[in-house]
Amino acid sequence: MGKKVCSGCLRDPACAMLCEITGQWCRGEPVHWKTLDEPDWKSLVEESVSRGVAGLLYTLLPDSVPLHIRERLRAEYSSQLAANVVYMQQLARVATALKHAGVRFVAVKGSALLATIYPDLGIRSMKDIDLLVHPEDVNILKPVMQHLGWQEEDEDIAGKHFGERYRAETSFTRREGSWMLRLEAHLDAPGFYPPSRRSIWDKATTVCGAGIEELPVLSLPVHLSYLCAHYYYHHCGSGLKWLVDVALLVSQISSWREVVVDAYHFGTTRPVHLALHEVAKYLQIPVPQHIVETLRFLPMPLSLRLLFEMCKRPYLHYLGIRLLDLYRAPNWSTRLGYVWRKLTAPRWQRYSRC
Repeated sequence: MGKKVCSGCLRDPACAMLCEITGQWCRGEPVHWKTLDEPDWKSLVEESVSRGVAGLLYTLLPDSVPLHIRERLRAEYSSQLAANVVYMQQLARVATALKHAGVRFVAVKGSALLATIYPDLGIRSMKDIDLLVHPEDVNILKPVMQHLGWQEEDEDIAGKHFGERYRAETSFTRREGSWMLRLEAHLDAPGFYPPSRRSIWDKATTVCGAGIEELPVLSLPVHLSYLCAHYYYHHCGSGLKWLVDVALLVSQISSWREVVVDAYHFGTTRPVHLALHEVAKYLQIPVPQHIVETLRFLPMPLSLRLLFEMCKRPYLHYLGIRLLDLYRAPNWSTRLGYVWRKLTAPRWQRYSRC
């Protein structure tokens, strides 16, 4: 899950410097480097690796950096670049095939961001391709993926097709050289208010980027809601990488009214408020204060608010994410099946996040 973003800034100079450097880059400003000695460089590198921004830090290094520090970060950057090139090539093939088959989908998170707002494929790490797929098209999705050489992964410990039936997601893997690639197909948007989820498909658009023509993605305001919900529900608000994603999306926003309206409609006012507050506080990203205050006082469904408060706390996260699974289930039969499959799973596997 990683360290809480900036919780150690006051006592950790490396953390504070990393946030300052990252914030300057996100704002499009030249990076101002301070004089660092050997231990300082080592601490900065370790912080960047643990917080998921080592590739970004490599592109910002000054000429005076020690050679072994540069080589360490170059290795991180090169590894991310090579993997992301392969992932984006595969995404181009998958997107073309799914569109031809009539599958409704949008790319979300890393793949969508690399195709739209990141200037360099090696800057951001990506461990898988994330697609949001219309639940009615999942039976078309599977044969298309198998035709492309992807194998449906069945690692759920609570029984076959547990993820698809009880967590509204399924995954595929593919061997490509030395890489084992992974694709996650999400059949709904976790953290979104259930009655509003179907309207998310009215917010889809297409972009061209990273060598992909007409890649379906969410509109910027809705993708911001999606990222903020994911950041808190699944990562407890931890990970500088995710905060950089939010900061870059914020820099592209042209209509703050749409951000507020969509956050209210999808029940994400609290996560969007907190994320905007954090990027303004820690990365110094300019965010209209009246928007932050408006989101702060806008209501969200009480049940979803309670789940959010649980999921963003590390000591309650496991319970919160399990309850979120039950909350997003379509009916009580599915909820009871979820509980039964979890309880009857082998004891040593019951606490898996699958």
